Amino acid sequence: MKKYILNYYPKFQCVAEKCKHTCCAGWEMCIDDKTLTAYQNEKSAFKDKLKQGVNFKKAKFKADKKGRCAFLNEKGLCEIIINLGEESLCQVCSDHPRFRSFFNGIEETGLGFCCEEASRIILSSQEKIEQVLVSVDGEQEQLDFNQKNVLDFRKKAIDILQDRSLSINDRIQKTIKLCKAEIKEQDLKRIIKTLLSLERVDKSWGKRLKRIKGKRLTATEQDLTTIAEQFLVNSLYRHLSDAEDTMWVRARAIACIYSWLVIKSIIDNERAEQKDLFELVVDAVREYSLEVEYSQNNLNKLFLVCYKFIEI
Repeated sequence: MKKYILNYYPKFQCVAEKCKHTCCAGWEMCIDDKTLTAYQNEKSAFKDKLKQGVNFKKAKFKADKKGRCAFLNEKGLCEIIINLGEESLCQVCSDHPRFRSFFNGIEETGLGFCCEEASRIILSSQEKIEQVLVSVDGEQEQLDFNQKNVLDFRKKAIDILQDRSLSINDRIQKTIKLCKAEIKEQDLKRIIKTLLSLERVDKSWGKRLKRIKGKRLTATEQDLTTIAEQFLVNSLYRHLSDAEDTMWVRARAIACIYSWLVIKSIIDNERAEQKDLFELVVDAVREYSLEVEYSQNNLNKLFLVCYKFIEI
């Protein structure tokens, strides 16, 4: 097994109570079997609190009316960590906001945009996002035909998006051409309509989308160049590696580009109201990720719509 991380990854550390959008609220958090058994067998003074806050039949944390985890205290800190240590967290809580991709003896780890601190780190970085090999264990398995083609395509797309001799708009257009697709006004409207139809966590996302329904496609401004590059490259690392074949990998790449265009439209629409452009960007990216990337059903619907834009 070869294990890779993306080079920004070591910079991440949870900001805990300083986070404006805690990951301990609004989610249905499932507990893995190993951790659930540990909670059931807990003997410390904290055992009664565990029994009160865990639904052992459904293997989930209980939440209050606002959707806040039973173990999230008034200071925004986790009572499980405070009383039992980080090693006592379930897999979901321990991993978030990390994403991991696995394919034939390769593991890649990066950070998802749903976490505002992760978004700040990735989007503010001036370095190109790159893989860093952190360990090798055992023999490398051979990639099959489709996996090799998928990863070759991903590399080509990332190389284009990181070619800083070109404007970001030229890079995006070259990536679209690589996908054998075309970006059209009516297609962006179709994407927004699709996003509005998806399962939603927060009403504010729907309001943001409705405000840009009639907006036209515009070029990405120079002050958003690096942000656009980092968003797109991180998205390609996250979503392309497990594509079924070269048709689906192209569809997923187009989905990432459309996602950026939607986010950019939101930024354009709200930019005059916000003093801090970067924080507006972080918030728009974070909310997109929360509403789309953390539901496989939502992602599949987005990928399917984009599949129809691909030329055979």
